[in-house]
Amino acid sequence: MLADMTPPDARNLAGRLALGTVQFGLDYGINNVAGRPDDTTVAEILSTAQAAGISLLDTAAAYGDSETRLGDWLSRTAAGARPFELVTKLAAGPAGEVRQALQESLARLRQASIYGVLFHQFAGFREHPAAWEVLREAQAAGTVQRIGVSLYHPEEAEWLLAHPMGVGLVQLPFNVLDQRFGPLLPALQQAGVEVHVRSAFLQGLLLRYPATLPPFFAPLAPKISALDALAKCAEIPLTSLLLLFAAYAPGVSRAVIGVDTAANLRENLAAGAYAGQAERLRPELQALAEATTDFILPYAWPPRS
Repeated sequence: MLADMTPPDARNLAGRLALGTVQFGLDYGINNVAGRPDDTTVAEILSTAQAAGISLLDTAAAYGDSETRLGDWLSRTAAGARPFELVTKLAAGPAGEVRQALQESLARLRQASIYGVLFHQFAGFREHPAAWEVLREAQAAGTVQRIGVSLYHPEEAEWLLAHPMGVGLVQLPFNVLDQRFGPLLPALQQAGVEVHVRSAFLQGLLLRYPATLPPFFAPLAPKISALDALAKCAEIPLTSLLLLFAAYAPGVSRAVIGVDTAANLRENLAAGAYAGQAERLRPELQALAEATTDFILPYAWPPRS
């Protein structure tokens, strides 16, 4: 199937989003000062997402107690409510450990089957072929619909395209600064790989005022200033512009977003009203791509003080 090049439909934004839940289990994000949300806030976020038409939740065994909190909430959801699809992530390793880890994730989520399972690291995926067979067996048994791997570098996607192994789902970073995967997204879609993108706000870095950037990020100030100027000139909220750039990139099926409150989620959903205007700015936003990977790969950042 060719990449969808039709103009964005504002009414469909919820269907292009997946709700990331790392915040439910861990303190996460460069701008996070509130810590993990309490149970009431988690319930409000999930109920708001469900009512808005967001249909997929993204989690992982490594996200603290995120899976457990999701399982608790899902077990209390009223019968007949629109169900969520779930994607979780595991570490690749010996087959027995992966099989047990998948069973434990399902138990925490209180689900007999889920939409997707990803390995956290491409290196582990390559190094443990028996682990991949465990996921293929789970898929054949109907326990998982799509299996795949989380990617960090474009050469990993290139390898997958050259070596079809039944990968049907990948998650990868994509935002205004980090556009390394851009040329590969339509090719992945055409190969039958569903692409979920993360880090639309680059863990909040793209929402910082240039004057408040930590010294490490000071070289990015001109691009962040230019980004802010584009948003203001077009009268589009910066969060909306960033989210739409990721969610409607050619070849992308969903953008994974994390929120701290239901109000924050509603703000993101309101971005759909600006879909057409934001798409017209895509060429100018593409020109802001950053080539220095130390600035766009969070694992290369210095520790938070």
